[in-house]
Parts: sequence; structure tokens; C-alpha cells
Amino acid sequence: MHRRAFIQTGLAGASALHGQQIGDLLKQDSPQLEGTAHRAVMGRNGVVATADQQGSLAGLRMLMKGGNAIDAIVAAAAALNVTEPYMSGIGGFGGYMMIYMANERKVFALDMMGTSPKAARREQFTELNCDEGPLAPIVPGSLKGWCEALSRFGTMSLGDVFEPAIELAERGFVVTRYDAMSFAATVDKLAKFPSTARVFLPGGKPPRMGQVLSQRDLARTFRRIALEGPEVFYQGSVGREIIEFLRRQGGILTMEDMAAFKVRWRDPITTEVLGHTLYGMPPGSCGMTMFQALNIMDGFHPRTLDPYSLEFAHLWLESMKLALLDDERHNTGRDVEIPVSKLISKAHAAEQRAKINALRAGGFPIRPLHMVGTTSLAAADRWGNMVAFTQSLVSGFGCGVVAGDTGVLLNNGHRYGFVLDAGHINVLEAGQRAKGVMSPTLILRGSQPVMAVGAAGGYTIPQTVGQVITKYLAHGYEVQQAIASPRMMINRGMGRVPVGNEAVTYLEYGFPEATRKGLEARGHRLAPPGNAGGVQGVAFDPESGALMGGADPRRDGHAIAF
Repeated sequence: MHRRAFIQTGLAGASALHGQQIGDLLKQDSPQLEGTAHRAVMGRNGVVATADQQGSLAGLRMLMKGGNAIDAIVAAAAALNVTEPYMSGIGGFGGYMMIYMANERKVFALDMMGTSPKAARREQFTELNCDEGPLAPIVPGSLKGWCEALSRFGTMSLGDVFEPAIELAERGFVVTRYDAMSFAATVDKLAKFPSTARVFLPGGKPPRMGQVLSQRDLARTFRRIALEGPEVFYQGSVGREIIEFLRRQGGILTMEDMAAFKVRWRDPITTEVLGHTLYGMPPGSCGMTMFQALNIMDGFHPRTLDPYSLEFAHLWLESMKLALLDDERHNTGRDVEIPVSKLISKAHAAEQRAKINALRAGGFPIRPLHMVGTTSLAAADRWGNMVAFTQSLVSGFGCGVVAGDTGVLLNNGHRYGFVLDAGHINVLEAGQRAKGVMSPTLILRGSQPVMAVGAAGGYTIPQTVGQVITKYLAHGYEVQQAIASPRMMINRGMGRVPVGNEAVTYLEYGFPEATRKGLEARGHRLAPPGNAGGVQGVAFDPESGALMGGADPRRDGHAIAF
């Protein structure tokens, strides 16, 4: 079938998971991590790493047709809308994309974070209606970001890159064990909204592993966008269907909000670590927070420290606490002055480093966690281009609402994109751009591309990405080993910056017992392991230029190369 014709054509025991949060259902609690990725994949022509096999395959199809890394990343992002529906999609609140274009020897940073409605007032929101239902969504930013990246740097059409997503939505995808666990864990949320239950609870039950799940309404929406462009979503008939559905349910998002939305090309922030230049997103990303922690650790000479030793773990956790305190003070999606240059400077890192007691921890005791619905993906091609992209619905399955017959699952951006506390740096305001913890990062050595990496997992993101970078640059781990190996976290419930007495400190299984006991002796109050996020990354061999990919086995991570 010709492409134009294609576009125009019309688990056992799952009940025990009922009510759980998704995001880290497969925990590292046994000698072997579950998941489909085991070793780094390698190739010469292209590589894609996503949290789902079908997403990676969609990107690889573009590369095999002669497309570049940007074509691949957009195709993968669209496919994940179908096969990882609980994490991201065209109804998501947006994300951040870092792009390195080899012919220009330049890094570009694309901010596609959505904005709160013009009618939003802090007083009308509660923790509950920020989380679920028609008030929770903000303007979905992801689609416009995909299209902007494709238009500026891609080589293929929307029809080309949406083809795998349309196939998967129309013909159905096979539900994995992790998918089945995610559906079962969120069944109460999905069942509250008939338009959602019709799609994701066929026959009134969460789909089981091995079941084929189709989303024909979503396929039709993708076709309409492929034919008419993103305008049909932000200014046209698809957008009007979404807005009218929300209005009938009591929502406040309007077509004026949708039409006014713009993505932003921004200047990336940079820092030098271990002889390499790191490029990240400016605030409201947590790139500056991760860079500060890495700069503090750089002064402790991480190459000399075993990454699973007591000393490394203590210094890492204390460095991250200090960086997270600055994040709580300064970081926001609002248009305010933020002292980024100071916060990621070596001088500030030295001042922070001097505050660390080498033998005693700061505070941060224990509280249960909430998980988030985010996904990260990366791609590179034979021309030396690379992309790191993180996008989100915010919570698992977003606000829980599929907008009528569009098949579009909407975000709950009011939940974690803003804060309801009056006087907070990121307090909710009408028309405000959401903060996103997501921290996709590119690494170069001179003008040579080295690595593209990012993660899902709320405020674990700057921590997981930072640890993967440290293992890769300081200790020579290959990309899959750096991603799959055990990590340590500071976290906090309700999607808030993990500072103060509500924060949690934990190590994944696999750290030596001496490290655990030593941390406790130094005053770290350890909780059982929780959310460790999901990291995907691609890398270049420094001598041959060969491409490598790694994906997180904590979820359904799968990298593919050729």
C-alpha cells in the first residue's frame, strides 16, 4: 500500500496490584533485573533506545529508510503514545528535547512544556482535582514539539513518521507483562471515566499479558494530524472535540489556550565534567540541579571512588541534597530571573562541597512515594546527529480522561507542573508554563558526540541521569551496564522536590551490605527501595564512531541498532 493511501484509509495475579501506583513495578529485588534489554546493542548506521520495543522499532524503521535521528525520535515518540499509553502521548503536558546536529556542530534545546489555562485560579484547585478529571489538564505541548523538531531538522513527513503509530493503534499491540501490571495497578482511575474505560478496560477488565489492544480512535486522530498538520489539533476540529468534551465535564481549557500555545527554542546550559561538556535544558528542567550535583562531586575526584562504596554513596547523596535545596528555592517554569550561571558554576560547587560533613548525613527521613507517567528516549544516526528527549503525561495515565472519540489521553499537568502553596517560586498562575523535572542531556568531547541520555521518574531523574553519566565517564561502564546497574535515590511523595523531613533515601538492591550499614551509621535513614526511574541512552565509540544503545530493564526498555 502506498504511504498516502495508508494515511487516508479509514496477566495472572494482576488483581493483587489493584490500586498501586505505576512507574517502578518491576523492582530490582533479585539477582537479575527483569526486562528485555541485557547488553548494549551496537551498529554503524543508527540506534534508538526507548522504554518499549515497538517504540524503538518505529524509530529504527525511519533510520533504515534513510531518515535521521530526529525523524527516528518523533516516530518513536508517536509509537509510544500507543504502546506505552500510561507514560506519554499527544495529550501529554510536553517535554524537553536536546538535539545535536553534526553538520552545524551545535546543540539545540527545544522546550515544549504546556501552559496552564487562562481561566486557571489557584483557589479552584485541590490535590485531587489536580490529579484526576477534567480540571487537571494543561495545554498539551508534546505534539507541537514533535512537529517543530521534525520541521526544522527532520527529513521525513508527518505521514512517514506517524505510520508505525497508526499501524500499532489500528491493528493493536501485544500487551507485555509490564503493561498488564500498569493497567491493573490503575484500574480504579481508568474505570472512573467511561470514555477511558472503553479504550483501556476492554470487557470491563484491564488487558492481560499477551492480549492485543487496539486504539482505533487514536489511529484516526493520528491520520487527521498527518494529513492536516498540528493545526488541526491546536486550532481545528480535533482540538474542538477535545475542548468541547472537557467543557461538558467541567473543564476550563479553551481553544484560545490551545491556539496561543508556542514551543520555545532555548539556549542550552553547559558545564564541564570529567573532561567532557554536558549540555542540558535551562529551568524549569532540573538540568541545572543535576549539573550542580555533578560539579560538587567532581571536586571529590569520582574516578578514584568505587561507585558502590560507602564514601561515594555518602558524598553523592549529600551533594544531591544541596542541589535539590537550590532547586526548591529557584526552579520554576515561570518567566523569572534564575541565577543559573551561579548555580552551575565551579565556585558555587566549591562552596556547596565545603558544607558536606564527610562522616555525617543531613536530615531527610521517610515517607511513601507516588510514581509518575514519564518516558525518555534517545537516538543517533550515522551522520553523527543525536537526540535525547523526555516527555510526560505527568502521572500514570495522566488525568485518566480520554477525550471522547479522539482517543487522546490527557495529561494532569496541574498535578506536578505547579505548586498550590501561595508564595512558592513555582506557584500556579494562569497561562504559566509548567515546570518539568525532566533532564535530557547531551555529552560532547570537543565537537565529537559522546552520549545522549535521559530518564523518567519524577525527582529521581536528575539523580539517575547523573549516576549513569558518572559511571559512563568516570568508570568506563558501557551504556547498558551504566543504565541497568543499581542506583541510589532521594525522593519525596506527591511529586515535590525531595527536601526536608518528608524525603526518602534508599539504595536499590545490589549495593554491598557494608555500604548500607555504613550509611545508616552516618545518619542516613534508609527506606525500602522505591521508584528508580527509567533511563535510556545512546553513545558513540570514540575511535570507530560506532553506535551503541542501552535501555532500562526496570521497565520494558529496549534499544535497537543496525
